[in-house]
Amino acid sequence: MAEVLLALALLVVAVLALLGLSLQTMKTNQKINDTTAGQLVGEQALERIAYQAESSGTAAVWSSNSLITPYSMDQVTQGDTVFNVTVYAVDVVDSPPTFTAGHRLKQIESTVIWQNAPTGKVSQGRMNIHAMRLVHEP
Repeated sequence: MAEVLLALALLVVAVLALLGLSLQTMKTNQKINDTTAGQLVGEQALERIAYQAESSGTAAVWSSNSLITPYSMDQVTQGDTVFNVTVYAVDVVDSPPTFTAGHRLKQIESTVIWQNAPTGKVSQGRMNIHAMRLVHEP
């Protein structure tokens, strides 16, 4: 009888260990999926702004020049995750300055931040992704 109880206890421990491992794997997959989605959201924001900047010398991005004040802020929802996208634009300056109007270079940088936890749960923290691109004036 004792052997049966011991075997049953070991079986329960093994099942609980497998269940815990499965839950951890699911969390890891969600983090990977959210990170990939965050990268895509940031790259799409940069691509949209780069296209506008390289298509028109009068695009709004050419008048923005700050790493403190955002050029744009947006929220993108994919599935249950809300991504907050902030884009900064700053002039690339060389010394001595050789860029002239019509030949300027602009650095645009996106920061994507999201909370990697369901509403009401605080077990996981904030995640963020950064991306940067250089664009030239048309």
